[in-house]
Amino acid sequence: MRVILLSILLVPLSCAFTLPQQRAKRIPYELNRPTTVLELPAQLVEISALTDVDSTTVACVQDESSTLYFIGLKDGRVLRTETFGGPADMEGLTRVGSGYFALRSDGLIHHIEQVRGRWVTQDTFRLDIPNRNIEGLGYDDRSGLVLVSPKDITKGGPEVRDDRILYAFDPKDPAHSCRPVLKLSVDALTRQAEAKGIAVPTRTTDKGRTVSALKLRYSSVAVHPATGHYYLLSAVDRMLLVVDRAGLLVDLAVLDAELLPKPEGITFLSNGDLVLSSEGKGRVPVIARYASVPAR
Repeated sequence: MRVILLSILLVPLSCAFTLPQQRAKRIPYELNRPTTVLELPAQLVEISALTDVDSTTVACVQDESSTLYFIGLKDGRVLRTETFGGPADMEGLTRVGSGYFALRSDGLIHHIEQVRGRWVTQDTFRLDIPNRNIEGLGYDDRSGLVLVSPKDITKGGPEVRDDRILYAFDPKDPAHSCRPVLKLSVDALTRQAEAKGIAVPTRTTDKGRTVSALKLRYSSVAVHPATGHYYLLSAVDRMLLVVDRAGLLVDLAVLDAELLPKPEGITFLSNGDLVLSSEGKGRVPVIARYASVPAR
């Protein structure tokens, strides 16, 4: 595994629109300047989620097995693995206290705890939400809830398809009942972005009209430890959406296609550093770390 220390990432940005040359800074991260990029081993080419463990370690899952991988943030090495089930399309992971919740894409959750030195599934349950393709979990320290970010959208008319709903469940509730905690509108977010001078992806229709191409199909979610803002990843259009607790837009940024071709994992370290992961997609999978920088 190689560790790439970057002072600036000199790669072309491939996206559906042109970003302003000097982008206004609305979050405490320079997304074009990761402090560290860790190349991961081939067994994690389909890394699909990650969560913080401590200041030097993250845990992740990948698409093909029910296995926890513990990754050192010094060099990207797999420190150890813990298998908690059979082959499965695991898409989400978050730590709650000393245990973990791991998500299968169809909504089955494994609650994993350490028992006599072994990580085992203590309980499984299915999320009671209408979605059938669910990729993101994230723990919200402020509310004590586990957030659930579906990738698919609810079937219905244009207004229904415009909704992006973030759900949550109480990890202490034996019923694990889900409830909506945030309802966003892609159209409203687009208008808020335009009002803030934030570029959004566009496409040209068959009739020659230029319209928004923003998709926002959530692949993961995390909560900033200081601000409480929701950070939502959308791998299909490589977007990072940041909204406040009321759902108002803070920032919307396209991620570098060369560095993060399929960004599906997001977490924060206790010092505020942002950590993103990307599947290999024909290349080496990576973890990128971004130091929190003070406002200028």
